[in-house]
Amino acid sequence: MYDKVVSLGSRLHYPITITKLLKSPGDAIKKQENIIEYKFTWRRRVGDDEWTDETTYTEFDSPAEGRLKEWRINEGTVIGADTPCMTVEEACGHEVQIQGLCSLCGADMTEINWASEEKDTDRAMINMTHDQTGLMVSESVATKAEHDAQKRLLRQRKLSLVVDLDQTIIHACIEPTVGEWQRDPSNPNQAAVKDVKSFQLNDDGPRGLASGCTYYIKLRPGLREFLEEVANLYELHVYTMGTRAYALNIARIVDPDKKLFGSRVISRDENGSITSKNLQRLFPVSTNMVVIIDDRSDVWPRNRPNLIKVVPYDFFKGIGDINSSFLPKRTDILPAPPQANGSPAATVAPAAQTSNAAQDESKPSPLDELARMGGADDQLSLKIQAEEQEKTLEKQLTDRPLLHMQEELDKKDELSAQDASTGNSPPSHHRQHLLNDDDEELIALQDHLTDLHSSFYETYDRRRDERKRSEPTHPPGHSRARRKLSVDDGVDLSMVPDVGDILDELKSNVLSGLVIVLSGLVPLGVNVEESEIGMQAQSFGAQVLDSVSRRVTHLVVSTSRPRTKKVQQAAKIQSIKIVNQNWLTDCLGQWRRLDERPYYLDILDADRERSDDTTEPASEAENADSDARDLKNFDWATADKDLEEFLGDDGDGDDDEDDEDDEDDEDDEDDGDGESEDGAESGADVETESNGTDDSGRKSKKRKKPGDGEESDGDGTSSVAGESILAKKQRLSRSRGTSALRSVRTPNGCEAEGQGGSLPTPGPTGDEGAGGEGSGAPAANRDDGADFDDDDLERELLAELEAAEG
Repeated sequence: MYDKVVSLGSRLHYPITITKLLKSPGDAIKKQENIIEYKFTWRRRVGDDEWTDETTYTEFDSPAEGRLKEWRINEGTVIGADTPCMTVEEACGHEVQIQGLCSLCGADMTEINWASEEKDTDRAMINMTHDQTGLMVSESVATKAEHDAQKRLLRQRKLSLVVDLDQTIIHACIEPTVGEWQRDPSNPNQAAVKDVKSFQLNDDGPRGLASGCTYYIKLRPGLREFLEEVANLYELHVYTMGTRAYALNIARIVDPDKKLFGSRVISRDENGSITSKNLQRLFPVSTNMVVIIDDRSDVWPRNRPNLIKVVPYDFFKGIGDINSSFLPKRTDILPAPPQANGSPAATVAPAAQTSNAAQDESKPSPLDELARMGGADDQLSLKIQAEEQEKTLEKQLTDRPLLHMQEELDKKDELSAQDASTGNSPPSHHRQHLLNDDDEELIALQDHLTDLHSSFYETYDRRRDERKRSEPTHPPGHSRARRKLSVDDGVDLSMVPDVGDILDELKSNVLSGLVIVLSGLVPLGVNVEESEIGMQAQSFGAQVLDSVSRRVTHLVVSTSRPRTKKVQQAAKIQSIKIVNQNWLTDCLGQWRRLDERPYYLDILDADRERSDDTTEPASEAENADSDARDLKNFDWATADKDLEEFLGDDGDGDDDEDDEDDEDDEDDEDDGDGESEDGAESGADVETESNGTDDSGRKSKKRKKPGDGEESDGDGTSSVAGESILAKKQRLSRSRGTSALRSVRTPNGCEAEGQGGSLPTPGPTGDEGAGGEGSGAPAANRDDGADFDDDDLERELLAELEAAEG
């Protein structure tokens, strides 16, 4: 039996007065049966300016059927608006419906009667199935079913894993060249495509020229082993924006025995939206135990915390996702330069998940979410996107891009052979191949999923143990103790952590403390913090800015645009590591901060040097958020203490808040081992001078020893007659009445232009080499100050002092 609260509805002429209740509690009632008599008063016009009050007596018909359990109104009650009037005990709650019929009692749920304002189909609005059976359930049934599923997974020590298909675990195309290469043992790509699977979609496939085409499916390397291992920790579901027929064909290739995915396959045909995916479609009550792997995060706007983003699998070069017409235009793929063999490289996308920040992660109710999904798209949009997909597929058939790219490689082979015959180049014995089967993404992905699973159950077990310790104990024979033992089977839904929080915790320390600026990686007009790559970097703990300043630790540059204004600005600040985008991609993909040296960008000497007409550092003039004060505004008439405060204790011109980091750098140099305290190599940022050679064997410049009348101050400056050159320079400047700070040599070898002579910057100490293998930094990303001569500078200063005092 199901209790249903029945309301009077909004269609009555309120206010009304209840005159008689025609049924008593316990009586049976039927739909559209008179159960209440009531009256209402209204005004009737009887002349041009005359009105009269009329009272009408009428009945209220029952919108429900069952046994009257109780009245919620009384005779004589005046009711001014819609309100509950009774509780009816129904024989069936119609909480499970299929194809418009109640699966429990067989009643027609689509039937509409004039006495009811509600539809019986509204009682079951949630579709939890993966297929198109049309099975709908109520929220209470969905909650019970999901809780039962969670308890089952907890007993099995598993989580749920939702797996995307295209460019996540497989890559698909319809290029007929693939089939030709499979049948041609002499083709250089034959080894890469020999295990490519294929199938045809005749009834459910595209129309037009692509009708009945053959789909070629390449499994990501190591997929079978990956799925078998992950299936021990996760219950697997397929979620794709391809059609159901397409998805089932892929599932048969990947899981022919249905041991991994079973029938847990959902496609765009059952999704409820043709532009985005949503976990609430399968898990309407709670997503706390659900993880997603997908090459795109933008299609999961409501579930980004649950997502592990993978590098797109791009085996068939230039094809992309054949179902991308049903998804928003992706903004996380950027062009990469050609590979060494001349073939276009696979597009590169940062692999990770994105941030909870900048997204509204509030979890809507199942009914609200289903209503949003159902109303977002219509048949017209579906038709337009299907037509767009058909055009894309037809272009593959007619243009045959793979064939043309291989032909270009063959032409280069022919030219190389001609050059070899004339003695201009070494002979080439093998044809270059376009396709490479060397992807290793699933190796790292398996590690991530294993770590996440372990962290989830460690947190769950710890919570349960803490609760047990906090509960009062009872003697063994006590009734509560016996009851507790009987129900405690290792399952406690109230102690289940949110896997999204666990995932965020695992990732947040990867780039913690880094301040990153992106160059050439964010589309114009997009806020860097809201861009796809920006949100990914933030989710891994980095702070992302849109302009260069001394706060910045890394400038990440697009491989297709290696020289930008930001690169020129960052090149003048030695503390900034300038790396290509692959460094960030690999860090996010491997969930660890990698050594930057293999990713350093080659910097032109012209970008490291400052032009003569520059009056202040470009990075400070052009970036509003620079935290260094403007050197040109400094007043040399202030005390020496003010000068020290301006330059900082370390003389680098940074604000005091950066001095702690600078002191750490000095400690690292004093260690003499090239290692910073956190274990990172520091040689890339250090310049040294020694009396011999550095680790690479290159001759280092010899520092001038204090001579007659000169003393060493121990800080890299010399003194004359007990007074340092810096102090004499200040005194001379004050006597002239103008600033004598013409230029300051910055740590990376740049100059900040002023109005007078020059001021030496103390060189660093340590045994690291200034270049070569010992320095740990490419020469192109380093300014070792070779053009900076202490001897010449001291002679110039002494000459100026003598001239001024003479």
